[in-house]
Amino acid sequence: MSFLAIFSTLSLLLFPTASLLSQNSIHKKIILYGFDGNPLTLERHVPYSPKKTCGGCHDYNQITNGYHFQQGRTDGTRKIVISDTFDPKYPWNLSTGMYGKYWIASMNLSRLAKKVNQNLSEIDHSSFSFVQNCGGCHPGGGWGEYDRKGQLYYDEKSKKLGYQDSGESPSLDGDYTSLNHGNANDGAPWDQSGVSEADCLICHLKGYQWKERGATLRGKFFKYGPTVGAGWVNMKLSQDESGNLKADEVTVNYTKKEVADFENLHLQIVRIPPEENCWSCHAVADGTRRGRQWSPETDIHKAKGLHCIDCHPGNKEHHFAKGDTLQESVRNDLNNSMHSCEDCHYRGKDKKAPQYRHPFSPRHLKRIACQTCHIPFQNAMADLIYEYASTGGTIIYDTSKFLSNDPLDPKKSIPGVDSHIWYPAMTRWKGRIIPVKSLAVIYWGDFDPKTNVVKAISLWKIKELKKPSLRDDNRDGIPEVNSIDEIKAFLKVLKGKDKFGNPIATHPVLMKGGFLYQLNKKGEVEKIKHDQAEVLNISLSHNVRSGPEVIGAKGCRECHSKNSSFFLRKVLIDPYDERGKSVYIENWERLGIDKEKLRRLLMDP
Repeated sequence: MSFLAIFSTLSLLLFPTASLLSQNSIHKKIILYGFDGNPLTLERHVPYSPKKTCGGCHDYNQITNGYHFQQGRTDGTRKIVISDTFDPKYPWNLSTGMYGKYWIASMNLSRLAKKVNQNLSEIDHSSFSFVQNCGGCHPGGGWGEYDRKGQLYYDEKSKKLGYQDSGESPSLDGDYTSLNHGNANDGAPWDQSGVSEADCLICHLKGYQWKERGATLRGKFFKYGPTVGAGWVNMKLSQDESGNLKADEVTVNYTKKEVADFENLHLQIVRIPPEENCWSCHAVADGTRRGRQWSPETDIHKAKGLHCIDCHPGNKEHHFAKGDTLQESVRNDLNNSMHSCEDCHYRGKDKKAPQYRHPFSPRHLKRIACQTCHIPFQNAMADLIYEYASTGGTIIYDTSKFLSNDPLDPKKSIPGVDSHIWYPAMTRWKGRIIPVKSLAVIYWGDFDPKTNVVKAISLWKIKELKKPSLRDDNRDGIPEVNSIDEIKAFLKVLKGKDKFGNPIATHPVLMKGGFLYQLNKKGEVEKIKHDQAEVLNISLSHNVRSGPEVIGAKGCRECHSKNSSFFLRKVLIDPYDERGKSVYIENWERLGIDKEKLRRLLMDP
């Protein structure tokens, strides 16, 4: 039996469809246990432990090896694979998943510190900071509980931190260092925060308080997270420097019943995770990065009544079926474990799915992915540019600033059409054309001419610089680094030292618009093409359309004409060149089509 068949069979057993099982599962009476292993009562004011509570019946270790929990820390056999030597070419990549893999387009350009560091300048943010700031979109367990040697960060029973038995110093240990983003006062008080255990209710309780749990983690109350999510606390909240809510005080109160009922929790457990629970986490990144929405108006699958787990069922190991996208690389052994478009609509694996009937040549389906035509546009704004170079902070421009509802003219708006609409770029991947959201990233780096590799400079080092003055060349109210004189001045400053006395960069460069900018031997700015400066491509796979909105529904001339929005749509490459002008290329150029072939494709006479 194939892996996909096994996956589908297990999903029916573990997550039956609504027609097979009521959403309210039959669960025996639940007794909550504290971290000390003792049963809790309504009068107790300590957080409950999901491991002690749910782990008595369920295989907690197997469940928490699911890729949502580990995100690159372990492989399918539970072996710890995150490593300081994981990626020889890009040594800042410590794993294939969110925990350890460096994604240049992040809110603060930060990277997880190595386990073993040579000096303080190497450290960006620690595992503690990762739980605190990224744990809100994470179910707990995995790197929320255990360090990179497999030790609990803090053992409630022995009252010991994970590094103490080894006798090693925590100051340069990426799991325990008190340093985060150059700030030694952030700390890593695992003995006060406790660990972030895997929270079963984040998926299996309707109305789970996801935002409040995130505020609790930002407030460094890690072990309280599951209790907060269930609604069993009173909280005092404030805002952090980024404007996010954080908890200042958390008091357990098991008499509260607005979300979960302490005495009748077993009646509230749902076997099938409600899609709003999935969406609580996925809406944040998916919405801002891709403009993804999940409504009957924006996706034909939602309009037909499908839910998240209809396409992404889970198995007993708590892996959810996944596809195969450009940017996701965690647990690639599970790629394509979900049904593809062709599986349902061509091969008949879903008997309810309509079978496609296309009038054009079958060659199109071999060369163009289904979603390329069936995701013709997005109608929610999405991040388009991450600019870290000008201030040392993060400046984000969305699609509304540089794209429009006219794919052929980004500076023109078509009357009567939703002004938020923008059109995906296209790229070739694994032999087919796919739709992508292109994301331009502008940042300072340290270039190694021997390997031709650029390492991004941590933002905390940029923030502390005495920066050169900048002009607002594009007159948008925000000064930007773009002119040759500005780039030259910045590159000279980056040859200095950071707060710990170490060089900021040996060979500083600016990465922007497909080019690497550097100082030559004469001290003048030169720019060369570099792949790390190209726009990032983010796969699009939701917001699927049907009917007249689909590309090609109006006939061949919709694509194969002089006004083709398929080949001629504009893709932003650089928000401002050396004169402050936006730089675009057309889709055919991105696809590697030469002008002669383009002429034939457009059916020019």
